[in-house]
Amino acid sequence: MDTLEVLLYPIVVAMGFVFEMLHGALGSYGLAIIGTSAVVRLVMYPIIKASLRLEEKERRTQLAMAPAIASATATLSGRARFEAIDAVYQTHGYHPIKSLITLVPLLLQIPFLLGALHLFVDYPALVAAKFLIIDDLSKPDQLVRLGTLAINVLPIALAAIAVLDSALNRNATRQARWRFLVVTAVLLVLIYPLPAAVCLYWLTSNVWSLARTLVARAKVAV
Repeated sequence: MDTLEVLLYPIVVAMGFVFEMLHGALGSYGLAIIGTSAVVRLVMYPIIKASLRLEEKERRTQLAMAPAIASATATLSGRARFEAIDAVYQTHGYHPIKSLITLVPLLLQIPFLLGALHLFVDYPALVAAKFLIIDDLSKPDQLVRLGTLAINVLPIALAAIAVLDSALNRNATRQARWRFLVVTAVLLVLIYPLPAAVCLYWLTSNVWSLARTLVARAKVAV
């Protein structure tokens, strides 16, 4: 953990500087969290754009290979099927490990998501800080209560938006969507008990990503 903190230190310091600057300008910790997320997305935009080009290349390659792979799967078995599919991969200069490129946008965000975790967990100024319907940004939101059961809405919402973003992303393959769904489910379990401030940052980040996907789809539709 100490090594991780050392690696994240520059990110946490930079995010903390932006966060405090925005709070001074906006007078709201909630708006400052949202603004910090926007600044991070802006800084990351060139890298994310490049990763999306790789994702599109991956999608086109898989579409080009699909007929030959489907034919080999339907007509061959065992060693013959393996060799036929491997020949298709070699023809297209492809290796199955390249399918993981679809996770690059998510992986690029992880250092900043962890940075937000380190920054906003136990952040003294957030204690009892309210934002819209959130009573305390330093605690889990507990926005819905069913009897004695308190449900944290923000982590559920950010996971749902992430899944929707993946479903609407025209570059994502079926396998990529399933992988992303599994990753999102694991993240939901991990982030569910976290303070509302952390979840608000991650929720905002997912909203920016969904907005980018919607804009991309709109451009294609025109």
